[in-house]
Amino acid sequence: MAVNEKIASRLRWAWRVATAVRLAAAAALVALSWFAAPMAAHAQARDGFYFRGDVGDSDALTFRGSFKGVDLPTRCDRLLHPDPANVPRDPACTGFGPGVFATVRFDRGAETMTSATALALGYSRGRIRLEAELNNTALGGTSAPLLDAGRLAEETVQEWSTVEPPSARVSGLTVSDVFLNVHLDFDNSSRFTPFVGVGGGVSTVVLAFETLRVRRTLANGFVPEGGVDPATDTAIPAWQTRAAGTADYMSLLLAESTLGANLIGGLALAANERFSVALRWRYARYRDVQKPGKWDLLRSHAPVLEDGRRPVTFDLVLGDIAFYAVTVSLVYAF
Repeated sequence: MAVNEKIASRLRWAWRVATAVRLAAAAALVALSWFAAPMAAHAQARDGFYFRGDVGDSDALTFRGSFKGVDLPTRCDRLLHPDPANVPRDPACTGFGPGVFATVRFDRGAETMTSATALALGYSRGRIRLEAELNNTALGGTSAPLLDAGRLAEETVQEWSTVEPPSARVSGLTVSDVFLNVHLDFDNSSRFTPFVGVGGGVSTVVLAFETLRVRRTLANGFVPEGGVDPATDTAIPAWQTRAAGTADYMSLLLAESTLGANLIGGLALAANERFSVALRWRYARYRDVQKPGKWDLLRSHAPVLEDGRRPVTFDLVLGDIAFYAVTVSLVYAF
């Protein structure tokens, strides 16, 4: 599941090129509008309704994730023991409660193509503008290390493969917003009108989330808690032999609603009395989203708890979701 570094590097390079092309096109559009407008014209507010359409790019995707549930020690896995009578009965296996057992933080930005689009209906009066806006931001995909947490953090860190470290990946991430925004235009004598704004509303976060944890092989020194060092001549327990080289894998589709807010800034240029073009910057942030799920594989077998029947479930919580977008806006005043 881990992204090959060479492929990831090429994807990031392609993304930078695409971003540069988008921004160059935006600058060219603004320049053309500047020359098309009469030289004596000034950017003036026009009271009444207007329609706005945006197209641009997004970046700086950051968010964190945590897994809450029960994650038993390897030696407690009933399906690894040939004889169920040999399954440990100590409190570490029978009294294990739910908690945060893994965390991940995505802070490297998107590795795949991104975009930002919007449609808005607004009303302008003087220097104040109110808008009802629909946003759709495609944030692509990204990956990050999956880190152990909770009671098993020190125990399981010795189990994971160093060739394929635990990792998490998000793909197809999109955020759709229904926002109400208020803007303030800064009046001046030039042809350009700076503006700022703030707003918020309801958002829907959609993504595919995957994680993979691979254990070391005996040849690579797989020594779980309660196990035996393979480098010694001591007989290795059957459960340890069965667990060596196994994998934990989960995939989860998430489409959850939450609340969001954004800060806005930009610079508008009036081409004539009805048309204007603007460069618009937007920083958006969202409340946590949560989705229950279960492992697809646990130690390469069916994901069940110590009784061999109940599925191993968890809650995926995503927080600190934030990004910024830069777009070109075309505005028509009625």
